[in-house]
Amino acid sequence: MRKAAEADGISLIIGIRSDGRSDLQSVRADADKWTTERFRAWLKEKDMSTNITPATGEENYEEGVEEYAEWTRAFINELPDGSFLYIAPGGEKDEDGKTKPRSLRKFPYKDSAGKVDLPHLRSAIQRIPQSDAPGLTTEKMRSLQARARQILEDQREGASEESAAAYSEWGAPVSLTDSLGRWSELVRSGSHFGRASERRVDLTAADVRSMARGYAAIQSEGWFSAGAPVGYNHATIEGAVDAESTKAAGRILEVEARANEDGTVSLWGLVRWTAEASGRIRSGEFDGFSIEAIPRGDARSKKTGEPLGEWALIGGTLTNEPFVPGMSAVAASETSKTTRNNMDLIKLLSRPLSLSESANEAEILAAVQELIEKTSQVDALTESLATAQQDRDDLREERDDLRGWKRERMLDQACADGRISAAERDRYLNAVEKLGEEEANYTYFEGRIPTREQGNSGNDAPRNADNAPPDVDAEVRAEADRLAEDQGMDPASAYARAMTTVLSDPTKFAAYEAASSNS
Repeated sequence: MRKAAEADGISLIIGIRSDGRSDLQSVRADADKWTTERFRAWLKEKDMSTNITPATGEENYEEGVEEYAEWTRAFINELPDGSFLYIAPGGEKDEDGKTKPRSLRKFPYKDSAGKVDLPHLRSAIQRIPQSDAPGLTTEKMRSLQARARQILEDQREGASEESAAAYSEWGAPVSLTDSLGRWSELVRSGSHFGRASERRVDLTAADVRSMARGYAAIQSEGWFSAGAPVGYNHATIEGAVDAESTKAAGRILEVEARANEDGTVSLWGLVRWTAEASGRIRSGEFDGFSIEAIPRGDARSKKTGEPLGEWALIGGTLTNEPFVPGMSAVAASETSKTTRNNMDLIKLLSRPLSLSESANEAEILAAVQELIEKTSQVDALTESLATAQQDRDDLREERDDLRGWKRERMLDQACADGRISAAERDRYLNAVEKLGEEEANYTYFEGRIPTREQGNSGNDAPRNADNAPPDVDAEVRAEADRLAEDQGMDPASAYARAMTTVLSDPTKFAAYEAASSNS
């Protein structure tokens, strides 16, 4: 950039491109040597824009300095309907397609050529909430203001992209104070009213939570490289363009919705303040915060152009007159006692959570949340384990019953085969357990103990067919087959449970014992 003298008291601000070419950025006149009317006449003679704005004392290097031209009523009346943000109902079109009466057309922001006039657009953004235009409800005011802000944002993006391409060497990222940031209350749900107007803003708890979700979407799309900016006294919305007024006081790194004891919900933001802003907050210059957000119905994705589906928090401002009353004052830093206590707590928690002592609060909270989730999983696994252990114990009991039954059947059969006498049952059982049944039977061979019939008395006495004992074995096998098919039990478990069920009948148990003794 360089200045060039065009005439006595006239300065041309010229930008030098990376390829060596130059462009005129703005023209300035010394107020001590030039009157406004003389300067405007000079500009007209040079075929330049005659819109004039007072200089701020700071160099403005943006393409096309924003100047506020005085639009007369006659000039505004000649503008097409498309130059206005809002047209109240009740009018009709004239032969030129313009609404009449002209008083129904509100908030002009485009000139006769259809070009957006930024100062008038900013003025409209500021005046919309105070408007009493017919049909302009509170909801429509929010929507209209959001639309105007989106137009302003689009104009900024276009200018910044063009400027970045042509004068990339002029800019560099602003580095804020190295800090983890401080949590501040940004907005609270409820109905809020203007102190000197009928303005009313209704924010539900769902709106506040939507802002939290919307900010996560904004961060994922990379709207702000260092977080949404926080300024001073809504300077940008009020129409300021100079670097001093529009500089950032901080950046919103992350947000979260928190419930309050009175039933409202607040949006809290982790704000990283600049050194200057921190000093101004500590000195008491500012203690309030106001947000800048686009309503859910108007917010759109910058990547797809589709509705974002959530409120879009695009920044905020330090102020001494926040619109929402009762919020916590902003803080540049915590007290030394609080900081010391927090550091002690972090050190206390870091070791059991397997974190370093340098872990921040967010990392601590994330680790605790993960621990809570794992604990709930452990509870579920513990319950499942208890159920599995009970099933295991039941199966063991059934298995032991089946083994006992098989053991008695084996000993009864050995007695019936003449391998052992009744007094040798334990000795034979020990031999089977040590050697196996096949090896034991070599020693206790069949017919080793003579057997003889006991006559026609007792269990061997003939019985009437009508009084014959039930076929217990067949019934047990049938029940075991049913259990295996219906309940998916393995054959051994099914047979053991069937034995327990069938033999619970005293009559069948007696018949089974008698059959075992006679076999």
